[in-house]
Amino acid sequence: MTMPGTSIEDYFSRLHTLIRPVSTEQSSVHAGRVLAQTVTARRAIPPQDNSAMDGFLTPPLDKPCTLKVVGDVPAGAAPRTPEPGTAVRIMTGGAIPEGFDGLVIPVEDTDISPGPGPLPETITIHRVPARSHIRRRGSHIACGEEITQSSSFIDAPLLATLLSSGITSAELYRVPRITVIATGEELLNGQLPDSNGPMLEAILHATGTCDITRLCCGDDPNELRGIFESATQGATGSDLIVTTGGVSAGAFDVVRDVLTEHGERPWFGHVDQRPGAPQGHALWNEVPVVCLPGNPVAAFVSAHLYLTPLLRTLAGLPRPQSALDRPHLTATAAADFPTASHPLIQPCHLILDGTVTAAPPPGPRMRSHHVGALLGTNAFALITDSLSAGDTLDVYPY
Repeated sequence: MTMPGTSIEDYFSRLHTLIRPVSTEQSSVHAGRVLAQTVTARRAIPPQDNSAMDGFLTPPLDKPCTLKVVGDVPAGAAPRTPEPGTAVRIMTGGAIPEGFDGLVIPVEDTDISPGPGPLPETITIHRVPARSHIRRRGSHIACGEEITQSSSFIDAPLLATLLSSGITSAELYRVPRITVIATGEELLNGQLPDSNGPMLEAILHATGTCDITRLCCGDDPNELRGIFESATQGATGSDLIVTTGGVSAGAFDVVRDVLTEHGERPWFGHVDQRPGAPQGHALWNEVPVVCLPGNPVAAFVSAHLYLTPLLRTLAGLPRPQSALDRPHLTATAAADFPTASHPLIQPCHLILDGTVTAAPPPGPRMRSHHVGALLGTNAFALITDSLSAGDTLDVYPY
């Protein structure tokens, strides 16, 4: 089945109909994983009343005075209650008896020098603070308070919040398993090195946590069928298969031939884009197979346009609404961009130095085999009209 001239958005939607989030599991929380449940705090933050300053804990005061110092409360020690007329030296984070109605006098507001030193016998308070400098239990996050919802990506801030609030394990989407297959007899006989496989592996790992199996296959249909079968068997089979090469209409386009004849719901055709017009997809044993072009620049831009959002959806993150439903910046073109007779996915150099500028790689117009022109690029632009230096454009960092 073919559908020449399919738009980028239509093809993106077609691919996403194949993708469902992976199953879930109870697991310890780790950065890079995705929550499969709404989580609420199991522990208050702060977990107890404590001091916000290095200083002296006192009963309520209404004016400066001199007090007897009766003890120390470093962080981690048991709390102490100062009686009227006394004070306790306390460090930042030091425990305070729950509900104690007193003050922490910052050391800077006393006659004691900041820093290490023996416990003074008395302190003279020069100034009574306007606030107590006491952090109350649960004043930041209460026990039982919702922290975040399902499908949240566990980054460093969320990980710290989860652990601080007593959440060490939760229901998580498991790590997606992906098989990447670079095809072509030229890869097996040494005529060409396999650059696409490692490139796609790097893009996928940069996008999210995943387990990747990377393989090469020649132009033997039986070999490719065997790889598809092996990759989709058992409880640890792949959740997604990605191929490069063999998707056009040549005599040895093995991916297209095998999936068209033996796959489920195969589609191969041209998407209205450059580079990377030949695209395809199918299911094999109900596992999605996404078929990228073989030329490296075409594979590269197609991976960023289609594959990275698919992985995010597979991993349990919110499903994007379109191919361009992703972070982007508005930039000023630092040079003329190539004219586009078809929607052009143009890798570019995005520069952030007080202003936001973008430029295509220097030299001749990038072709689908110009892998060296990708060096230093860090974003792409989707160009549909002429674009000259000084014009504004949307750029999508990668």
